[in-house]
Amino acid sequence: MFQTASRLITYSLVSLLFINLVSCKIQRVSYFKDVPDSARAQKILQTLTPPAAIVRVDDVLNINIQTLDPQANTVLNQGNLPLNSGAITSMGDRNGQQSIISGYLVDKDGYVHLPYIGDVLVKDLSTQQVKDLVTQKISVYFKDPVVNVRFANYKITVLGEVRNPTTFLVPNENPTIFDALGLAGDITVSGRKDNVMLIRSDANGAKQIVRINLDSTTTISSPYFYLKPNDVLYVEPTEDKVAGESNYRVRDIAVISSAISLMIVIIARLTL
Repeated sequence: MFQTASRLITYSLVSLLFINLVSCKIQRVSYFKDVPDSARAQKILQTLTPPAAIVRVDDVLNINIQTLDPQANTVLNQGNLPLNSGAITSMGDRNGQQSIISGYLVDKDGYVHLPYIGDVLVKDLSTQQVKDLVTQKISVYFKDPVVNVRFANYKITVLGEVRNPTTFLVPNENPTIFDALGLAGDITVSGRKDNVMLIRSDANGAKQIVRINLDSTTTISSPYFYLKPNDVLYVEPTEDKVAGESNYRVRDIAVISSAISLMIVIIARLTL
């Protein structure tokens, strides 16, 4: 009788485990469902032209100037050092880690103040235009200078149904939506790819909210495929996710009820 009872219990537990596993679906995240073949996708990508990022008030620029004079280089680049009083320094989170950013703060009038050169109007210019302007001005003092300009505060925020919702500094000036999602660990299986919300601020601080469908290749050619500083992406949960918690509770209750029923039957048979 004991062996019979053990077999019944084992059979019941295996059956319940099988039912529970069958009720779980394996889901995979995919994008651009309307691409018929890889050749067309490659053609679409080849037509992309990243827009130039434009400098705005309160941006932080890392302006590196190298000349043939080592001592002058130290003075010229002191504004990029975090401990220097002439630099703006702040902290940005990326994957839970803190990163120090430093550089020249664009003031309310659109200027940065550089050694030797003084005030330089950079507002509404691209980093390439700022580079050309600084090179022109510093060439008055030094021969054949090498100037590099990049944003130090290219900050993107990704929230919602991603594996690592956070605010981080992107490593390049022309990040795409997929760059940001990649840094955030990608969209989870419970996130909507067809209705991603993008919140963007214009030069006057006004907010613009748009919806992006990552299932469609039209997203690649939209003006929102490339992200701008301080953009915010929000991935909404699917309807299944919203109703998921209640569904899981119902399923768990059903499994527990089945287990109790089977145990009652087993006990009843053992007492006969």
